[in-house]
Amino acid sequence: MKIVIIGGGFCGSLCAKKLERDFDVTLIDNKEYFEFTPSVPHVLLDYDYRAKIQICHTSYLNKAKIIVSNADYIGADYVRINGRKTPYDYLIVSTGSTYNVPFKSSLVSILSRSKDLLEIHNKIEKANEILVVGGGVVGVEVAAELVTKTNKKIKLVHPYERLMQRYPEKVSDYATKFLEKRECKVILNERIKNNKKGTFFTDTGKINADLALLCTGVIPNFNFESEIKANKKGFLNVDENLKISNRIYAGGDTINLKEEKTAQNAREHAKIICKNIKREIEGRRLLKYKERESPMVISLGDKCGIFFYKTFVLTGFIPGLMKKTIEKRFIFEYKYL
Repeated sequence: MKIVIIGGGFCGSLCAKKLERDFDVTLIDNKEYFEFTPSVPHVLLDYDYRAKIQICHTSYLNKAKIIVSNADYIGADYVRINGRKTPYDYLIVSTGSTYNVPFKSSLVSILSRSKDLLEIHNKIEKANEILVVGGGVVGVEVAAELVTKTNKKIKLVHPYERLMQRYPEKVSDYATKFLEKRECKVILNERIKNNKKGTFFTDTGKINADLALLCTGVIPNFNFESEIKANKKGFLNVDENLKISNRIYAGGDTINLKEEKTAQNAREHAKIICKNIKREIEGRRLLKYKERESPMVISLGDKCGIFFYKTFVLTGFIPGLMKKTIEKRFIFEYKYL
């Protein structure tokens, strides 16, 4: 059985690791390594830290074939890569997500994998005033890194009435007070519309900045030709078994489920997908995936953070330590388990 996996993030990499023992697995990824992406904000101010959150696919995969490239086309029984067909019996799509770009400028930088962050790191060093666009988890973590490790003027713009508006108010309030106490100007209920030569125009006014870090507008990475189609928002529709069609599964940020796009959930998708492929081959009933509300850990610099699960919220040093512990556990698992 040939299994092709597109995307080597939390879902795809775990699928490759679990399935390579029993199947002919090919992992297609546009980078040569797995990366603990929740720690990418840390790399903004400590570029050498990227080595701690990356591990080459060849280091944790023993039998799987690895192709470092983008897929060109998904067919009914093959994936085309650089004009060549790679056949499959089962396909797993786990291409992740990225940030939307509502406006372009040399002063605007988009957070992506740490391979691309050296340029942003250098821009941050040169800038005096930095604008963080978006007050979700990533925007808050980026602003916290900046206010705890630099003396620059930081502003954060968010189009809703509170930061991380989908989470409990205690989470939003703690993050807001943490940032404002360190002289970050938090601007709520405003949306960046455009920019011109260092001036960023909002719904009602303007903000001057040497650099804007875009942390808003997440969109799925499914933009290549395919016989399978994404919905209007670009996400892949899966059924209760995480299947798109007869022999195609999908997991991670690119699927249309009503749950947070987290590493933990992506790994749960991987576990169900791997079990279901084996069960399908054996003619057994497939397992159903249940959307879940998972615990969240948000880092605020190196020494502080927020942990919450449903209505329980814990703030301070312990959640900050938890984020680092989770990161180390993930990397250790990929290296040694």
